[in-house]
Amino acid sequence: TVKIPGWLTRYLGCELQFDHVRGHDFPSNIADYKLIIHCGACMLNRREMLSRIMKARRAGVPVTNYGLTVAWSLGIFERALQPFPAALDIYRSAKQ
Repeated sequence: TVKIPGWLTRYLGCELQFDHVRGHDFPSNIADYKLIIHCGACMLNRREMLSRIMKARRAGVPVTNYGLTVAWSLGIFERALQPFPAALDIYRSAKQ
């Protein structure tokens, strides 16, 4: 609730709005969001996490996790994707 908002705000150089939701709560108005940064879902089962991803997909809202968010905001995103060559290729081709 402190580090990721701080890193992203510094990286982007603008003011951002963050809403924090915990546990089994999940906003019903997710279409109002630009991005969902989700934890590793240790409090959820697989079905619930997949349900959240599908709701976000239907609403057109991208979802990422804490680790990739931290890597991106600290400028090490490509290094974090190296164990996943296909994902790294997609990222690099989308950047161009």
